[in-house]
This record gives sequence, structure tokens and C-alpha cells, in this order.
Amino acid sequence: MIRQTSGEHAMLLQCRRVYLRARHPFAFIFLIITLSSCGWFHETLEVDPTAINDARQIGTVVLHAKSEYTWENSTQIDEILVMDVGASDSKEAEIEAHSRLIQQGWTELNAEQVESRKGRHVIVSLDSLDGLEAYGATLQAEIEKAVQAASKEADTLVIVDLAPME
Repeated sequence: MIRQTSGEHAMLLQCRRVYLRARHPFAFIFLIITLSSCGWFHETLEVDPTAINDARQIGTVVLHAKSEYTWENSTQIDEILVMDVGASDSKEAEIEAHSRLIQQGWTELNAEQVESRKGRHVIVSLDSLDGLEAYGATLQAEIEKAVQAASKEADTLVIVDLAPME
């Protein structure tokens, strides 16, 4: 009876066979390290849902979007919140968002960043909508459309960018 296996499972079985024939533990370890560097083990970093919920509580969410960054064997998925915190200008919006996150127990890194270690490690960067180009054309258009639909003044909103850390 022939049993079908996935390509990855078949490769691991082959590695085991090589190890058993060689009877040398270093050969098996070398094989595993080689496989891991070839993209067999891909890691995806996502923001802890608790951190997203905490951040959403600091104001009214105008837009919630995701932004993916992929490099080597990792994908990082940032959560982007465009928020109204009741400010009259962009600088006040950043300061108010920063202050509210600190009040919730987030730790200050600098004037534009805070971090949380409740659950998984997350860093939040705060920015005005003046820096939209950094988020790419697709996300920039999505943010502009949401701001217009919400009838909000762009200079009174703040971008809350939650990034997962290892």
C-alpha cells in the first residue's frame, strides 16, 4: 500500500532516512538547518488582538487596515488604525493618542512610540496623515477615501500603526 504525503512531509521523512543511515547526529542537524534556510519554515508575525482592542479604545476608528511586509522567511502584518481622538490639529492628535495609550498602561519609548508587553510584544508608532506616502499608494488611497467618507478633517486625525515584535 502506497501512502501519499505532502512534499514537506516527504522531505522530512527523507531527512530521517538519511540520519538513520548515517547514524551521525550532525548530519541530521545540518540537514534541518539547511531546510530552514531554504524557506521551509516561514514565520508570520501578527499583532495580538488584545493590543488592537486596547488601541481602538483611545478614540473613534475611521479606518482599520492591514499592511504586510515580507522579507527572508518572515511576514510581518501591521495593523493600521486611522483615529479621531477629538484633537484640533495633527500634533495635538499625536500627543492625545500617546497620552491615552500611556494611561492604559503602555510603556513610552519616545514621543511617537509606545510598546505593550501584555500578551505578545507590540510597538505602536503614531503619525499624522502628512506621512501617508510611507504606507504605499494602495493604503494611502484607502485612507484618503475613508477620511473623506467620514467627513473628517485629515489634519485632526492620527495614524496608530501597531507592529508585532518577536
